[in-house]
Amino acid sequence: MKKLFFIIVLLFAINLKAESKEVIAEVIFENKTDLPISSGTFFITELDKEIKITSAESFKITLPEKGKYQFGFYSEDFTSYTYYPARITSKKNIITIRLEQKPTTETALNYRNLANPEDLGVGMNFIYNGLNNNPIDFSKFTEAYGVGMVTKNCVVDPITMKRVTAHNQKVVEYLIENFGEEWRDSLPATPFGIKK
Repeated sequence: MKKLFFIIVLLFAINLKAESKEVIAEVIFENKTDLPISSGTFFITELDKEIKITSAESFKITLPEKGKYQFGFYSEDFTSYTYYPARITSKKNIITIRLEQKPTTETALNYRNLANPEDLGVGMNFIYNGLNNNPIDFSKFTEAYGVGMVTKNCVVDPITMKRVTAHNQKVVEYLIENFGEEWRDSLPATPFGIKK
């Protein structure tokens, strides 16, 4: 009888320990603008998980265990910054998304206009992400091919990375269509998603 009781207690302890591995984190928004959130995507890189967001209400997520995770938020309407502890635990589990006004003028080609062929030759730029300690001289390339460059923030979330890569590939398609492959030798630096 004592053995049976001991086995039941042991199984209960193992089950309790297995359940306690999960960590519940809370996602909160700090909207520094006057605009309401109508759409956005919250993502967890390690879990390859995306959550569609339609309001600035806080919500909770369940993570499989404590540890290091990379979180991010993307919205067409805002510039967003995501803050969270280096290791998520049951006590350090707050993820803060700060939303700020997006700049009104974009120097790079607008992503939404990529489908319009007539827009491809006007104000076109390759997008580079990263710190620019040694400025790249793009003037000769721009003069020859009408394509410039824009440097963006060095912190890149996966959704932005996909958009930047897709944008740069559209610019390459334009260059190939109009100039063949000769432009590649004149390219001063290789942007995201492009093979030189």
